[in-house]
Order: sequence, then C-alpha cells, then structure tokens
Amino acid sequence: MAGLPQSELVFLFTVGTTCVLLLTTFVVLFFLVYQKRILVLQQDQQRIEREFQQQMVQSQLESQEKERIRIASDLHDSVGSLLWSAKLNASFIERSVRFDGETKETHDELMTILDNTIQMVRRIAWELTPEAFHQTGLSQSLARLCQDLDGKGGLRVLLSQTGQRVWNNDAAMQAFRIVQELVSNVIKHAKASTLIINLTWRESELLIEVEDDGVGFSLDQTRSGVGWWNINQRITRLKGEITIGIPPSGKGAVVHLKLTLPYEK
Repeated sequence: MAGLPQSELVFLFTVGTTCVLLLTTFVVLFFLVYQKRILVLQQDQQRIEREFQQQMVQSQLESQEKERIRIASDLHDSVGSLLWSAKLNASFIERSVRFDGETKETHDELMTILDNTIQMVRRIAWELTPEAFHQTGLSQSLARLCQDLDGKGGLRVLLSQTGQRVWNNDAAMQAFRIVQELVSNVIKHAKASTLIINLTWRESELLIEVEDDGVGFSLDQTRSGVGWWNINQRITRLKGEITIGIPPSGKGAVVHLKLTLPYEK
C-alpha cells in the first residue's frame, strides 16, 4: 500500500469515501422509510381504534333507542291496556251498583287515579319514543315536551324559536335526545322554577339554549354519569359543540348547543 502512487491513493480514498457516503445515505433513507411506515401503521391503528370506538358508541346508542322503543311499547300495549281494562270495569261497576256517600267518593277518587295514571303512561311512552317524530320534526316534538312538563312540580317550561325549519331525520332525533337529557337534569338537580328552551334556526346550523334559574353549578366541575356521557357522545356524532355558562341574570345555568344542519335547497 505504501508503494502505491499518490494518484491511486487518492482514487481509493475517493472510492472508499463515496461508498461510506452511499452506505450512510442508504441507512438514513432506510431509517426514514421505516419511520414513515411505522407512522403510517400507527395512524392506521389509531384510525381503526377510532372507528371501533365510534361503532361501539353507535351500537350503544342504537341499543338505547331500541330499549326505549321496547319499554314504550310495553307501557302502551300492556300497562296501558291493563289500566283501560281497570277503568272499564270500574265504570261497569258504577253502572251496575248504586254508590252513595263515602263509597261514591272512593269510586270517584279511583276513577281520577286511573285517568291520571293513563295520562302519565301515555306521556312517559311518548317521551321514550315520540310518535310521528319523523313527520313533525324537532320543533314540534320539543313543543310537545315542554307542554307536557309545564307546570309539573311547580316548574314553568317555555319554548321560543327564531326562524323555523322541519328537521326530522335521525340526527334531529339525536338532538332531541340531547335536549331531553338536559331538561331531565334540570328537573332532577337544578331546583329551578323556570326552564327556557330557545331554538335559533340558521341556514346551515341550529343554536339551542337550555336555560334555568336553579341552583346552578361550578363551571370547573367535572360532569360525569350516564346522562352526560350520552350527551357528549351524541354531540360528537353530530359534530356539534356544547358550552356551559351562567345566564345574564347570574342565577342558574345555561347550556349552549351548536349543531350543523344538512343543506336545504
């Protein structure tokens, strides 16, 4: 090697350096390709996990809807029929036997209880699965909900609207369930005297406010439980937004919902 001419040494050094550079470049490229492949695999895995989670949520929400329908059907067909039969029998006894005094008062009280129970069963069955929702849409269903709840337990329930639109697809049903859950939370926990649901219809979005004058809650409070889980999952499915604040009056709570509407020609 010591006897090689200077030119050959330069050539060998150049060739060796080139080989090292090529090998280094190959290693770097292989590493980058490997890293990119790993990143793609991770992204695919995350996508698969997200899709699986979405499918699980979809299945769970669909299961809830099926269970609502089943319970509503049982209430209407079984319990409702039994109550009607009891009322018919009570009416037959009234026509067959002469009541007077305390017996008459007891019978009248029984008829009142049966009438109230029948109405209650109808209301609960409707809340579980509003009939004709896909014909009437969100606005009328919420109006019916407010009408049924207004005055119950001393709670005044009001609905106001800006604009109007018949929104009656499956997404609209999800929106109805969200508002229904929010209203249920107010009734159970807020100790409110007034509940206001406000709908603002725009060309491509719907703004919903559910406001009450109850005890309110801390905005930093972590809200858990099945009800809030359902609300958040439905909001995610609708690609909507939810924020919670305090009304201008400074009393109670207000929940703001922003939902995207399908394009309407």
